Amino acid sequence: MGRVIKPWLQLFRVPNLPTAVGDAVAGGAAVALCVGGNGVPGPLVAAALAAGAAELLLYLGGLADNDLVDEEADRAAGKDRPLAAGQLPRRAVRSARAACFAAAAAVGLAFRLGAGWWVCAAGVAAAILAYDRVKERLPRLGFLLMGLCRGLAVVSGAAAVAGVVPPEAVEWYDAAASTLDVAWIASVAPMAVGWTLYTAAVTKLGAGEERAAGPMGQRRYAPALLALVPVAFWCLGLAFSVTDSLLHPGCLQGRVPSFGPLLPILGCLLAAATWCSAVWPLGEPHGPRERGRAVGRAIGGLLWMQTGFLCFWGHGVPPVPAFVGLSAACWIARLAIRRAWPVITGS
Repeated sequence: MGRVIKPWLQLFRVPNLPTAVGDAVAGGAAVALCVGGNGVPGPLVAAALAAGAAELLLYLGGLADNDLVDEEADRAAGKDRPLAAGQLPRRAVRSARAACFAAAAAVGLAFRLGAGWWVCAAGVAAAILAYDRVKERLPRLGFLLMGLCRGLAVVSGAAAVAGVVPPEAVEWYDAAASTLDVAWIASVAPMAVGWTLYTAAVTKLGAGEERAAGPMGQRRYAPALLALVPVAFWCLGLAFSVTDSLLHPGCLQGRVPSFGPLLPILGCLLAAATWCSAVWPLGEPHGPRERGRAVGRAIGGLLWMQTGFLCFWGHGVPPVPAFVGLSAACWIARLAIRRAWPVITGS
């Protein structure tokens, strides 16, 4: 049984999977908490969770596509990837890729997610497929595309929730429903930018990890600042009031006091600290194993960012049990996977 399951666990890089759910849910939570006030309606919570499930499925499909595209290169480089090593048949991996993408679409249909979500989900899928095909030829573009996969996932969660927000729940709603959707989606732009840049930095850190030798200079700590991008926007008051026409400055006014964003800020700070602790050992000469370990820990920084927004609380805005539970489940799953399958790599 182990010989059957292990290649699939390796194909889908199972240690990374707990981080592939919370991006979309965090984006949806930002909108749901903004609307919900003292209580977030169930349909908003369901839409956010559905967006997270679809994100995970797109992520799985992208991982299968990655190995399909890189099969010959992996075989030539002697990489221990299950498809290149002949542990999985190519036809089965193609079927898994198609099934994952189809299942993501089925989630959107089942939960009746709006047009905004479909546009964002298509953007995520396009970024995934483009990354798999250009990362070797155009590495810088590849870093950005991988970052966009995560950033667009945040926006997709906001779009999913915005699609079910009742107009009467928002005082500043005008006649155009599209204006409401655009406003909510734009309100998570600082989050999306932070997610995109941080993920691009992690991807760059992992590029060519099998050839890592080091040592890396002090500049390896600089990308930690990218995790603070959402904090910088929030502190500047831009997160919910970029323009009067798109973002109404009163979105959170009267609901969240000055200490309201405490957990999102703390989450971003912990992500920055995670990055620094991950790359600290790379100041010495190191090999692929040390670089891979650093990449895996840096990916875990995304969990801190997600947790900060999923566990958001403030005066009149209590935490949503479903969001807090998901955050806890992701942390537990990450720890359990590492303990159960230590030989399965994630980077």
